[in-house]
Formats: sequence, C-alpha cells, structure tokens
Amino acid sequence: CGNSIGGGLSAGASATLGDQVKGLILCNTAGVLEEPAEYAAPRMLVRDATLRGEHAAPFAPVPLFGQPALDAFGAALVAALFPRVPALLDGIYGDRPANADEALAFAIAQGASSPGAANVIGSGQKLATNRPLNEVLDGEAGGFGGPVLVPQGMNDKVSGPARASERADAFERLRPGVKVCRLEAGGHCPQDDAPEAVAAAILEFLPAVREYAQGDTSRGRAAESTVGA
Repeated sequence: CGNSIGGGLSAGASATLGDQVKGLILCNTAGVLEEPAEYAAPRMLVRDATLRGEHAAPFAPVPLFGQPALDAFGAALVAALFPRVPALLDGIYGDRPANADEALAFAIAQGASSPGAANVIGSGQKLATNRPLNEVLDGEAGGFGGPVLVPQGMNDKVSGPARASERADAFERLRPGVKVCRLEAGGHCPQDDAPEAVAAAILEFLPAVREYAQGDTSRGRAAESTVGA
C-alpha cells in the first residue's frame, strides 16, 4: 500500500517481490501511466533494457556541472518551499484541514532542515528510467498481475482534479483486476482525508486478495506436484 510517491514505490516493489505480494493498494499514486489503449509494450521491457545498460545506469555521472549543480538545485528548492510548508499543507488537506496541524508541519520542516535534504532531492535526477505502471502492473510482462485497489481522491490539489479524474479513468482501463474507488471528498492523501471511505473500500477489496492468494497456493502445489512427479 502506498500514497503518492509511496504508491509508485509500492507498485515497483510488488513487481519485484512477485508471489510474495497478494494485493496492492495505490492511493493517488505517482508513476507514469500511459493511456492503456495507446500503450504498446516496447521490444524490450524498461527493466530489462536498464539491466542491459541501454538506459542511463542508476547514479550515472551527471552531465555538465555534475553533483554540485544538483546540490544547488536541491538547496534552492528546499529554500523556496520551506517557508510555505503550512500553506501548502492547507491546500493538500483542503477536505480535512485538521490534518494540516502544527505537528505535521514541524515534522516536514524538521526533515527539510537536515543537511542531506538538498542532496536527496538532487540525487533523484540520477535515477534510472522509470518503468511505466503499464509494465509494472502487467503480470505477463514480469510485473504484478494480482488485484489492485486504487482509492482516488478526486479533489486532488497536487495534480489537480482534472488530472485525478484522468488517472482514475486510465486505471479503470488498465486491465482486469484493477478496481478504482473514486472519492469525491478525498484529496491527494485520501487515506487521511476520507479514512472511513478508504477503509470501506479496502474491506470490499479483501475477498479479491484472498481469492488471488488461494489461487497462488493452488498453483504452487500443482507446480510442486509436477516437479515431484
């Protein structure tokens, strides 16, 4: 389960962990999602191309001015956003302002004050090419092919409501087994803005997870029987 950037990381982890994952929940997730009807799988998966060195390797040398330029970029971004943290939180949690309390603002400001914060932001520019969610959530392409729940806050102030609606539409068309729950009263963090609705969606989603897990167990036993024979 993950929200925003955490959703993108969770999706990637589900593809990597394979049979250990039985279900996935993505709340207003980040990650490239191409229109399913227009997506054409490349001749080589992004994962495989990266491993073969056809894409820039993770942590490859930074062109032009190198790491100092990335550090300067990160420091400038932190300096620009730091004084705006409370106002930004008010916008993100517009559906439930009580969530944007002083404790949350302090925790974010505390993390941004770390000497390594600027380096973390800059280093993000050195990551390898992202795998699109179309690939990551495709079981036939080495991704996760199990049940996926997408609780989508439609009043997303980060990407914008129009973009949130477009993403929900694309997820609905992605493949069977992906269920979208549109939350009109939820924002970018629906698990915080509309926790009751998200919890209800998860409870409704759990039977699909159990069914998939039982199917995994049956397939595993069948494979063991075949090997034993």
